[in-house]
Amino acid sequence: MIVKSQSDKILFVDDESSILSAFKLTLGRQFNLCFASSGMEGLDIFQKEGPFAVVVFDFMMPQMNGAEFLAEIRKLDQDVVAMLLTGATNFDSAAQAVRNGNIFRLLAKPCNGDELKDHLLEALKQFRTLRAETDMLTETMNGAIRAMTSLLSASKPLYFGRALRVKRLAFQLATELGISKSWRLELAVTFYYLGYLSLPEEVQEKVYNNQEVAPGLTDVIARLPGLTESMLEGIPRLDEVIKVVKYVDQNFDSHAKEDRDTRILASVIRLSKNYDEVASMGHARPMIFEWLLKNRSIYLPGGLEALSKVRPYADGGPQVCSVELKELSPGMRIKDDLRMSNGYLIAPRGTVVTDEFLAVLENYKLCYATNPFPSHIEVTMGTSYNDLTEIK
Repeated sequence: MIVKSQSDKILFVDDESSILSAFKLTLGRQFNLCFASSGMEGLDIFQKEGPFAVVVFDFMMPQMNGAEFLAEIRKLDQDVVAMLLTGATNFDSAAQAVRNGNIFRLLAKPCNGDELKDHLLEALKQFRTLRAETDMLTETMNGAIRAMTSLLSASKPLYFGRALRVKRLAFQLATELGISKSWRLELAVTFYYLGYLSLPEEVQEKVYNNQEVAPGLTDVIARLPGLTESMLEGIPRLDEVIKVVKYVDQNFDSHAKEDRDTRILASVIRLSKNYDEVASMGHARPMIFEWLLKNRSIYLPGGLEALSKVRPYADGGPQVCSVELKELSPGMRIKDDLRMSNGYLIAPRGTVVTDEFLAVLENYKLCYATNPFPSHIEVTMGTSYNDLTEIK
């Protein structure tokens, strides 16, 4: 049975070249294998050529032993299935590594070829089971957060309305740039704005509209990402999301090697966020790009070029018109702040109309004896606003 697949890659790490050669000879035709002759080389291959389904490694290696190698691997991937090769002389130490490192199998050296094939097949089966469970949990979590964000964007439109727009644009940019639309991207956008809900509503409005706030509040606002981080700490699998959130407000460093993928996702979010901030102020698209181009050095290379393709000038930009409340439809963007007759802000300028938003307006109308909204609402429409397909 041939099990070769890009998603079923196996990494062997052993400092004995004869053993690696034997593995390649006996297993190379059946499995998708990569080889490394040291722990450091194994880590490098794991990062550059992964993801891997299974990693098989020797316990006794120079510079970095198997336990140390596995500890580094677990920082990069919690799902990869690990199998440890060990000789009888260091079995007790290897057994301790098994207890500490969530190792699937402990195999004695030398290992019979047929037995090793069976172990690898079982390891791949274990990986597929774990990945299916992870994917299901991820989709469940993303679906729940997506539903929560949709509701919050309608009932708390300032920052969660912005989160919905930024998320949509970030996914479009990621597609244009050929970046994997990781679940981290969706969660990071949502959680980035979470801390703003801790501010009083009048302060939220000032910050949203780039108005001046009291000096002491500037420090409070600067600490909001840290507040979000503290709220998310301890939640399984959100470490990488926290990293993305922390990098969003940092300039993109093309020379940084650490957390490069995380920095790229963060820069995509920042570019999407900055675009929405300027667009929400009512500026025409040429002015938006003029501002962004002046600051292009803070974004990832190619980001603005990708943005010009997903927000092209050729569509003529947004078209302004005045509609009655009943004529509002998904895809329209509120031109000016929409307030009730008592002054309560329902939707800031730039809010994109969604089905959830329309449902909130209808509920508000039913709670009052007379219509609390203006008879006509100015909206902008353009081809870039029309695709409100749910992000999957």
